[in-house]
Amino acid sequence: MTAEEDTSYTKLPIEERCVHKLWKARISGYEEAIKLFGQLDEKAPEWNKFTGIVKKFVIDSNAVAQEKGLEATLVFVENSATAGRTVGDVMTGLITKCYGAPKAKTKDIAIQITLMFIEIEKQDIVIEELVKGMDHKFPKIVSTCIKAATQAIKEFGSKVLNIKLLLKKLQSILEDRDKSVRDEAKLLAIEIYSWIGPTPVKANLANLKPLQIQELETEFEKINSDKPRPTRFLRSQQEQAAKMEEVAAANGETILEEGTDVVDDPEEHIDPVNILSQLSKDFYEKLEAKKWQERKEAIDMLEGILSKAPKLESGEYGDLVRALKKIITKDSNVIIVGIAAKCMAMLANGLKKRFETYASACIPALLEKFKEKKQNVVLPLRDAVDAIYLSMTLESIHEDILTAIDNKNPSVKAESVSFLTRCFSKCTPTILNKKYLKIFTTALIKTLNESEDKKYCTMSFAIALVLLK
Repeated sequence: MTAEEDTSYTKLPIEERCVHKLWKARISGYEEAIKLFGQLDEKAPEWNKFTGIVKKFVIDSNAVAQEKGLEATLVFVENSATAGRTVGDVMTGLITKCYGAPKAKTKDIAIQITLMFIEIEKQDIVIEELVKGMDHKFPKIVSTCIKAATQAIKEFGSKVLNIKLLLKKLQSILEDRDKSVRDEAKLLAIEIYSWIGPTPVKANLANLKPLQIQELETEFEKINSDKPRPTRFLRSQQEQAAKMEEVAAANGETILEEGTDVVDDPEEHIDPVNILSQLSKDFYEKLEAKKWQERKEAIDMLEGILSKAPKLESGEYGDLVRALKKIITKDSNVIIVGIAAKCMAMLANGLKKRFETYASACIPALLEKFKEKKQNVVLPLRDAVDAIYLSMTLESIHEDILTAIDNKNPSVKAESVSFLTRCFSKCTPTILNKKYLKIFTTALIKTLNESEDKKYCTMSFAIALVLLK
């Protein structure tokens, strides 16, 4: 082949060179494409020539040409308005042909393209493809998929990504046979934990081996308590920030960094669990058994189910609440009572506002049970009344608290005042208005004369005064 024949491809259009059978021709095409992509308007019609073929850039059979093809793809995704249409095909090519590549630069550019797809608002498809890639038979590809997911969270934060899909996958990749996969999975777990906290992460790792859980707990303890912030933003977020800066500049104002913080609710990353379907057929029968061993077996089972279900499906929980209430108020075994109170707290926390239906029937009984002085009962009772209060209002609960404060039993009185103090700490001046303040003040002044309870009354008064101001 003569030199003239060898370079004849240079006369071809760029898009034809990019799919030419000669690898040198493809490199020439990619290099010209990079220049072109940097000059075109995002909505220019010329992009359509490349939209259907860009998926081939990333799977080029020649390693040198593939690297240049990846560079062209990155510029394409960054600048073309049509890039979003290519995300599925390109991501498949990146994962199968680039994520496991021996050259570090190939993998690096592939991850950069992945992150750029997220920036142009295709984050859901990207996460779905990465999760699929975590099932690949080659560990190198799996570990790079995990690494890309970790990097995505680190840069964009948890709010704009489907963390739930990654959480569901976390346990299986932490248990992978390949050490490199497990190591990357651990880094992913740590990154997710730093953004959304312990509840969703631990809920999805409940069946992990104790040794692995212990190792992760050690790493979690090292995490800085300061919540991380995104360092990179979606295009829509960038546009919004630019508009805010323009308005502020026009008005002579200064935009504070991260001035519009969005609180990430960990609950949104957890799937609700149907615990009622997991109860054994003889569950309620065992709770009524004469032998304490059978009652404890049933309540232990419930505790195990609830401990793995921080968020509960809606349903009819009346029978379960009544059964727990009966154990708490009437069972003679304090160990069983303590576990039942713990279950009541987890039930209320899992249902949140939906527990309101059952709350008013539970609070009086739980406050009355504070006559029991053993700590393995008192501590879970405190957790239970606090959890239940979150589904109620001060208006709906105030009569029960006043009755409990007036109880003759010193322990009931003291714990009720302590509970009221915690309720006050969650109130705003609007909620704790003068009407209720007067009602509670009268009761607390009466209780203040009893030396055993002065510390609780003083705390309540202090919080009330702060709220009034």
